[in-house]
Amino acid sequence: MINGHATQIARARMAWSALALLIIAGSAHAGTLVGGGATLPSVGYVGGNAASANLQFYGTTGNYAIAAGSLFGVYATQTGNPGVSYCLTGDGAGKDVLAGGTIRDNTEVNTYGVQTNCAKNTNGVVNGFGAPAVSRTDLLQPSFAAADSPLTATDVSNYQTGHGSTSDWPTQFPVIAGAVGIGFNLTDSTGAQVTASEVNFSSVQVCQIFSGTVTEWSDSRLTSAFTLPTGHEIPATEINVQYQSDGSGTSFSFSNYLSNNCGSAELSNVFETSQNFTGTGGVASNFFTTLPANWTGSGGDANVAKAIANTASSVGYVETANALALALTTLQLADVAGKSPTANFGTPLVIGSTDVVYNEVINPTNASNGTAQVEAITSPPSTQCIALVPPADYAIAGSRGGIVPSTSYPIVAVSYFLGNAQGNLSTDLASTANLLEIPYSGGRVTVKVTTVGPGTGLAFLNITNAGTNFTATSPGACLH
Repeated sequence: MINGHATQIARARMAWSALALLIIAGSAHAGTLVGGGATLPSVGYVGGNAASANLQFYGTTGNYAIAAGSLFGVYATQTGNPGVSYCLTGDGAGKDVLAGGTIRDNTEVNTYGVQTNCAKNTNGVVNGFGAPAVSRTDLLQPSFAAADSPLTATDVSNYQTGHGSTSDWPTQFPVIAGAVGIGFNLTDSTGAQVTASEVNFSSVQVCQIFSGTVTEWSDSRLTSAFTLPTGHEIPATEINVQYQSDGSGTSFSFSNYLSNNCGSAELSNVFETSQNFTGTGGVASNFFTTLPANWTGSGGDANVAKAIANTASSVGYVETANALALALTTLQLADVAGKSPTANFGTPLVIGSTDVVYNEVINPTNASNGTAQVEAITSPPSTQCIALVPPADYAIAGSRGGIVPSTSYPIVAVSYFLGNAQGNLSTDLASTANLLEIPYSGGRVTVKVTTVGPGTGLAFLNITNAGTNFTATSPGACLH
């Protein structure tokens, strides 16, 4: 049994306030599957409510219901399936809740558990999935978690410590891809808003902005990015940078792009691939000891999108579906390398048998150029239930052996469902397996999902040729 769960269950039965706890209407009963984690794919999983202006609580009706056309909404309509709750903790906390127990994150110590409220603790971390809110006080572990930053060796160690056994393993399979947009809020010399159709950043320009090499919008190195009407100019204003302050798969994916594409930008140093933008080993840690005063962090994709929209002369990275769901007129999404995050993204990305490795994790130490490295798990399980798309495979559009075609928007995230190979309640086993397999169901289910596909900023994965170890039923077969 996982240490500390009796205390967590008792505490969780007290009054709770939920941060972004999303519950399918009519599903708050025993058997509801309880999960949480990544914000990047959340609009696809639960609908536009994930990017709501009110991120304090989601109920079961009205503006806080999960959309019928979302992945979880469609899942709930299938005969025999229960409801699903989803707590937007962010990647890092989501993996930690799946692990359970007390975990040290840099200088902070937090205790995580499925029974803990879906709310920020005194450290500002959402350290639970709020199971009591959906009458699941019987759960000792979450039904699933979602993450865009794949498992690391530390994550696996935390999981086995939290579960009290080196024989217990998480499962991991890629389920969806997302376009990480470059959002901006800028007016020209006439006071007119600069629109998405007028901005096309090169990869070098993206690298220069987020390394702090370019600090003003009027810098001549950015001139080629803008196509403005005659008589309109870019003003000499400071670039205000917005970034994700929590452990974020969006940061991981954006930095994966930066570390693999910025070599030609002739920067003073390299970007680190990391789920943390700041701190030791963070994305920008090689460029700044302390970030400039006009660089501002916000937790979650939706909050970063709102920070860009509310801050004049700003730019930031944000998952496209969240930005679109908010429909903020002052938030525009730039083209990158001539490709749009909406018009040039959404067709399923093809995963071949050589695009997936098994029982490998992200090495905590990047290569000297900041790119992520993968390593084999020490004493791995005998199964092939920890599947990883190496980050390099989606870092450069059009690269040989990569999964992102040259016709695609180039800044891409791959998001995963995580599960528990052991310890699933027998009454939940079939429904949990169905949930983890639903992204690969094709015409049976995914064709009915309206929150993923062309124009949404999200794309399913085509695993037809992924090999015998990764089929539509592999995730469910890994659960016991």
